[in-house]
Amino acid sequence: MTFNPADPKDFASTVLWLEDQKIRHYSIEEREQLRNVDDPAAWEVSYLQYCADLNMPLLETRQEQLAWILSHAVRLEFLDDPGQFAHINSKQGADKGNAKQAQKKVQTIFDGQINVQDKVFVEGVRQLASQLNVPHHPNHLLQLEAVARIVNERLSPAAKGRKPIVGTPFPFDKGNDVVSSGDAALDLPMRILRLLQIQSLRQLQTHINETIVAVQNLTANPKTDTKLGKVGR
Repeated sequence: MTFNPADPKDFASTVLWLEDQKIRHYSIEEREQLRNVDDPAAWEVSYLQYCADLNMPLLETRQEQLAWILSHAVRLEFLDDPGQFAHINSKQGADKGNAKQAQKKVQTIFDGQINVQDKVFVEGVRQLASQLNVPHHPNHLLQLEAVARIVNERLSPAAKGRKPIVGTPFPFDKGNDVVSSGDAALDLPMRILRLLQIQSLRQLQTHINETIVAVQNLTANPKTDTKLGKVGR
């Protein structure tokens, strides 16, 4: 028996199984609407409500939605009992000490005051990312990095006095400078990565210029103590 995510019944049955066995966001009675897998219209209505109740971000395809539900189920399974996964390590035959050491490092981020794998912390990151229109990512720590970057670039005290960027956005998706001629789907992300690299280089150049100015200000106005001077022997 094979699973076909494009088949409505297979998709509905998988979502129902994940809710029944792993997620358990609804009570048993509330799951009855999700059991209408043979009635696509009725199930679709209950599924949309289920997605809203899970605070699922806006995703376009069923594959993306299923991937999000699966990652959500895995995260909840881990948070229920992290200890049972302590022996898992990326290296074959690694001892449990390495896993405990890795888990300890995760929990001591922010000087040990916050456990970044805590359910409340994860949900807080998701809500903050949603308010700032940060796209969803299965790893909430990567989302947190994106949130921090937006806050630093747009909401920090230094950013408040910065002049807003005006003008027509650069049409990087319509230029003639094709990056990957063999694959149109690969060309767009390659263009985006190239622009991000250019932005990083400009920021580096800005920091270099600021360092040069600071050094010049220091060397152009040296402070000397003439009392220490001595003439002759």
